[in-house]
Amino acid sequence: MQLGLKMEASARHSLLELLQEYRDFFAFGPEEMPGIDPVIQKQRYIGPERAAAATTKLQKLLEAGFVRECQYPE
Repeated sequence: MQLGLKMEASARHSLLELLQEYRDFFAFGPEEMPGIDPVIQKQRYIGPERAAAATTKLQKLLEAGFVRECQYPE
């Protein structure tokens, strides 16, 4: 089963029912997670050879639609 817009209607309905049944277990914002501080990791640097290899792999994943870019607030 694959999640997303192309998901079968019956599977989508079952998943929505399950999520609604257990909605108390999910946090919908940081205010619902007391005692857990957000952690911003420092930027890591890698050598030029490894950076080039990582960029090549990332391009392949982007082109395949397996990953996508997202923006996070700082």
